[in-house]
Amino acid sequence: MLYTKVSPVGVDIPIQALQAYLHDQLLTKWGLDNRMYQAYGRCYRNQKDNGYVAEGYIGSNEYRELYLDDRYSVLSFFGISENVKFDTGNQAEVHLIFFVNLPKLSTTSHRADEEIRRDVQNLVQYGYQSVYLNNVRTGIANVLEEYPGSIRDDRLKFRDMHPFHCFRFDFTLNYNINACK
Repeated sequence: MLYTKVSPVGVDIPIQALQAYLHDQLLTKWGLDNRMYQAYGRCYRNQKDNGYVAEGYIGSNEYRELYLDDRYSVLSFFGISENVKFDTGNQAEVHLIFFVNLPKLSTTSHRADEEIRRDVQNLVQYGYQSVYLNNVRTGIANVLEEYPGSIRDDRLKFRDMHPFHCFRFDFTLNYNINACK
């Protein structure tokens, strides 16, 4: 399921374009039904009792925490740094996080984490529109660096062990703050 904004503005325009592109390409690549891939746009870094968590705004003043849900094959979302640079346009550091259930995406008999990351990296590594890949991270603590509240035992009991895998791509994104869709 592709969760998008109705009328994105500024940074949400290129994020949503990349979100939709990846969703469509990966559904085909992995042979998934639309309901099995939960693709969120820009999430929010919201404070909870024990730290920050990643949440997607779902409307009516409601948020949903975004992390692995084993009912789905894939969940992905974008995050953005709190500092935006300005020169001739705006520039932000953006990350894209994936939680995947490997056996639902690959028929190999081994742990296909490298193959799944490669599938995504091949779609983004050469600069999709104004998004430029800087690095790739693995390991739950590295992936959720900005969201330590998500790693607590009562929230995220998931570890980066088979059958699950988490990974993150860090990007530099150039955009026009005044752009409207």
